[in-house]
Amino acid sequence: MLRPDPVPPGERRERNAAASRQRILDAAEREFAARGFAGARLREIADAAGVQPALIHHYFVDKQGIYRAVLDRALVLTSTQSWGLLETRSDVESLVTEFVDMLVDFYATHENLLAILRHEAVAGGSVAVEVIRDRSLPIIDAVSALLEERQRTGEVRADVAPREIILAVMSMAVYPFAEAGMLEGVLPGCAPRAGAALEARKRAIVAMLLGGVRAGA
Repeated sequence: MLRPDPVPPGERRERNAAASRQRILDAAEREFAARGFAGARLREIADAAGVQPALIHHYFVDKQGIYRAVLDRALVLTSTQSWGLLETRSDVESLVTEFVDMLVDFYATHENLLAILRHEAVAGGSVAVEVIRDRSLPIIDAVSALLEERQRTGEVRADVAPREIILAVMSMAVYPFAEAGMLEGVLPGCAPRAGAALEARKRAIVAMLLGGVRAGA
């Protein structure tokens, strides 16, 4: 005697749809990382995901739609975490430490995203810039306002613009991973992906930043 399926048909279809969409995005991320937007082919993405090309159009409309979805899927992680930090951390040391930890971990594990951004920079595209701006600009504005407040209270040095501080954080946290191919030739081990070396990188960045931004430094 057959037992009834414990999962209702509607829920099962939703699970299958979510799994298909996930496979498509994973395949698209790899394809865009390898070939850039212009070189990527929807047929290759569909074959790698094990779906028909029509399903890509169903979920994402066209190649630009899936390209935006790939970028947004990655960036929504840092966006969500950033807002969480701003809501729960108020002192400069905690904010710097947590933001560095988040950014270093993110870029150490998102090589495909960095490859996609490099392709777009070479091609002169604007889609990634638009997605990054939409996700990141409100956070940058919020962090800038917080730093300005800490400058008024004397916790943060007032002779450096908040956006310069933010740029320093992003540069030290992101640049070694973005340009690892070039830097590894002269600084072997400059872009660790995990373990004690990665944790040491975080501590070094935090120490340099805090030493430079605190009032009286």
